[in-house]
Amino acid sequence: MTDLPFHDGHEVTATRSGAKGMKRCRRHEWAIADGGGDLPPVYQCARCDTLRNPVASRRGRTNATRGKAIQRKRIEWLGGKNLAGNNENLDGIGTLFAYESKSGGAFSERYWRWIKGIPTRGDQVPVLIVTDAPGPGHRARSIVVVSYDDWRDLHGEG
Repeated sequence: MTDLPFHDGHEVTATRSGAKGMKRCRRHEWAIADGGGDLPPVYQCARCDTLRNPVASRRGRTNATRGKAIQRKRIEWLGGKNLAGNNENLDGIGTLFAYESKSGGAFSERYWRWIKGIPTRGDQVPVLIVTDAPGPGHRARSIVVVSYDDWRDLHGEG
């Protein structure tokens, strides 16, 4: 397999599945590609032509750090232990509960509006039950939604 095809001067490699893609650098050599006018500089790899915007990179890093801090605080405020690393579907663990934390696009404004619209008296806690009934031959499934503060007051393990 010595005669590999080339595309725009860059070597094209095949993956295990047979898909072809551009060869990626193991280590980029960044150089300023464009910084015209009032725009921030954009960096381009001299090896593979990949572009990098340092402003977007910094924004992504700070957003990720903020999201992880929110996750850690929320789990610890419930009395759980935040788990380090990238555990699939498991961000924290407690005596009675296992925790998975999501933020951002996973938050449903519709659910929030519905749960805040439930009239309560005294010490009642609003509970939203959302059910999906996919049709004949499929069991209905339901989830229960309670606000974080109410859940912590009722079941916080700490």
